[in-house]
Amino acid sequence: MIIINDREAINAIKKVLQDSLEDPRQQYTNTDRPWIHTDEPLSQATFPRIQVRKRGPSVADIIGIGEDFPEQRAIVLDVQMWSKDPFKWKGLDSVYLENEELIKEWEDKIWLVLKNNQSTLKATYGITGLANLGEEDPYLEPDTQLYTGSIGIRIWYFILPTGC
Repeated sequence: MIIINDREAINAIKKVLQDSLEDPRQQYTNTDRPWIHTDEPLSQATFPRIQVRKRGPSVADIIGIGEDFPEQRAIVLDVQMWSKDPFKWKGLDSVYLENEELIKEWEDKIWLVLKNNQSTLKATYGITGLANLGEEDPYLEPDTQLYTGSIGIRIWYFILPTGC
């Protein structure tokens, strides 16, 4: 499947994360759940949760002339994680992480999964570029009482003319 629009690009990133990133709740249950999504998490949902969403408009560069031309697109995504106190996750060093420290750990994991899956992103979805734009410091949302933080990702892909 080669991507033809931003929505498909967002769904490709979501799918790679869902397929490759460990659900922190797996330490407590074997129940699979859709914990990575593209919509806002519901307040009654189980946490931790991750949302992949587009930040701002896409940038499109036309490459060629005429009616049928290739186009390179770049979009910035925010991959945001939420966790609810008192959720704890035991790391490889047998230390329990929670709240801000848990979010920091998953920001790193999110980037590593995407970075390590660049060949899959390119071969399967046509995402030809990936850049880490930095992580947001985790904080407690006053309205929801959820701990959250995000990592900014820029991705590039081409839209080719039909018949190419």
